[in-house]
Amino acid sequence: MKVNKNKNCGYIKNFWFLSYVSFLLFYILLGANCSQNMSPDGEQLVQGKPVTKEVINKDVHVYTVKLERGQFLTLFVEQYDVDLITEVYTPKGDLLGQFDTPTSGRGTEQIRIGAETSGNYNIEIYTLSERAEPSKYKVEIDSIRPTTERDHQILSAIKFHQEADKLRAKPETIRESLPFYEKALQIWRGLGELPDEANTLRAMGFAYQRIEELENARNHFGQALEIWEKIGDWRSAAFTHIIFGVISKKQNDYENGLQEDLKAQPFWEKADDIPEYTQNLVRIGNDYLKLQKRAEAVTYFEQALEQSRRLERRSIQAYVLSECGNAQATFGNKNEALNFYRQSLELWKSLNQDKVVAGLEEKIAKLQVN
Repeated sequence: MKVNKNKNCGYIKNFWFLSYVSFLLFYILLGANCSQNMSPDGEQLVQGKPVTKEVINKDVHVYTVKLERGQFLTLFVEQYDVDLITEVYTPKGDLLGQFDTPTSGRGTEQIRIGAETSGNYNIEIYTLSERAEPSKYKVEIDSIRPTTERDHQILSAIKFHQEADKLRAKPETIRESLPFYEKALQIWRGLGELPDEANTLRAMGFAYQRIEELENARNHFGQALEIWEKIGDWRSAAFTHIIFGVISKKQNDYENGLQEDLKAQPFWEKADDIPEYTQNLVRIGNDYLKLQKRAEAVTYFEQALEQSRRLERRSIQAYVLSECGNAQATFGNKNEALNFYRQSLELWKSLNQDKVVAGLEEKIAKLQVN
């Protein structure tokens, strides 16, 4: 009995000790989480000191800007081969706005907010792109100043536009987004803010495109294109021609789709956007394939291959090689297709892109069987 009693006492002591340790660990973790949620731990942004960083998918970079009530902040986020989303939170942690202008991964996003309360505003920057390679961006404060009446109108237009974006994101409320875009559009026109006017026209074009009102879509994209050309935003102009091409090809008008893709090329050149220029060569090559113009298709695939070798981005090289493989497979050139696929496969493996690797391995296996 005595031995058993001592053994039981040991169990009881161990139980309370383990309970205490568990409680202590829980308390520490709880405190760490509360501290993380309640205390702004982002890097402080300072005017005149831009920050450049690399980002990959699943990274969330947090920055802090201290603002006084009644101040107006303008922030620029310049993207280098990565499509970023920027979210701004109030000192209380409420989402103030989400900013994601379609730029196809390059160009500058302008963030404008008005401070209704004093304190630290958190800015979160991240990407949803499953990029194979790290990409860079630069964030910098353009200005912090007292909010003017014009600024209040800008903030109203931004609010209308963001509300419209939320409605456009759901199939059942796409049409409801259009009146909100229209309100934003009228404000931008009244203020003479041409880039914002064009962005809103483009967003309305996307809305009309999704509800299959293609003439309305073309009309709004066309108005945006006129502005892009007027202000010299060559990337947005090129992107708009690509959209026109997509609409045409969706209607099985591959000839017109080809012409729009061809129109985009000089704009990519003017923008000095060689990655997009290279990928558009592939797009044009595929257009010629659809039109069964083999010689022209081969010419553009060869140009894309040559351009891709000048780029440092292995993901673009791998993409072009894969597309060249697809073209050769279409022509019935089994050995040439396998050669391109295998080169592409090695690059994708080096970038740890398992899904793409699996798809290529399947294509290789099918060709080897036939």
